[in-house]
Amino acid sequence: MHENLIYDVGLHSGADTDFYLRKGFDVVGIEANPSLCRHCEERFSAEIAEKRLTIVNRAISETPGTIDFFVNEKKSLWGTADPDLMERYEALGAASHKIQVCSTTMADIFDEHGTPYYMKVDIEGYDHLCLKGLVGRSEKPKYISVEASGISSAATMHQLDLLKRLGYSKFQIILQNNVYRHVCPWPSREGKYVDYEFGAGTSGLFGRELPGRWIDYDQVVRAYRWIYWNMGFVGAHTGIFRNVKNGIARRILARLFSAGTGWYDTHATY
Repeated sequence: MHENLIYDVGLHSGADTDFYLRKGFDVVGIEANPSLCRHCEERFSAEIAEKRLTIVNRAISETPGTIDFFVNEKKSLWGTADPDLMERYEALGAASHKIQVCSTTMADIFDEHGTPYYMKVDIEGYDHLCLKGLVGRSEKPKYISVEASGISSAATMHQLDLLKRLGYSKFQIILQNNVYRHVCPWPSREGKYVDYEFGAGTSGLFGRELPGRWIDYDQVVRAYRWIYWNMGFVGAHTGIFRNVKNGIARRILARLFSAGTGWYDTHATY
């Protein structure tokens, strides 16, 4: 394992990578959208020249080759290679257009770049493939974060089962809506100290700097069951009250089922 290496799987505009680089880590950023890769190549040209950042313009898939990728025209964070998820985003009024991109497997990424200390995964629907790429490998990242499904409790339980199978035994659930409240601890517990403000769409703190407490597998399963029960009422994709228009009613429902109104990352370590 490379102690100073982080994988940013779902590089997007580089918001998380900016934080990791400022903390002194080297980064491999993986992004399917070519225009976002070009943006990051310009944004981080100095770090690329210093060989502190490597950008891999590939989608993660089951096999290497080419794959359809859906560029969301309303929210670039919703770019996905998952056609079912693309259709759900369209149902929310966020249309996409299809492009062809090169694809690779996470196993090939690990073979080429080594095992990172921390791996952040947020690739809209195919996050589990990044975990599957670790199956059978003797070396694994010390810390992993993966976006939980906003649609399917079964998909998130599958992620948790994979993490358990990989040997991860401690977990934290981080509400992404509140990442802007994260404050970098002093003294730093991961890399260099930086006074950093986390904006919308960022993943926030990681590893030993997470603000919550670690829980075991059974506890994280129970916590997600509660979250998805709440989502069943107010979740943006599947909640039975998701189309309520009245502002007062929406606020009441959001308070009653508050755990179902956010989106979450699962952090894991062993």
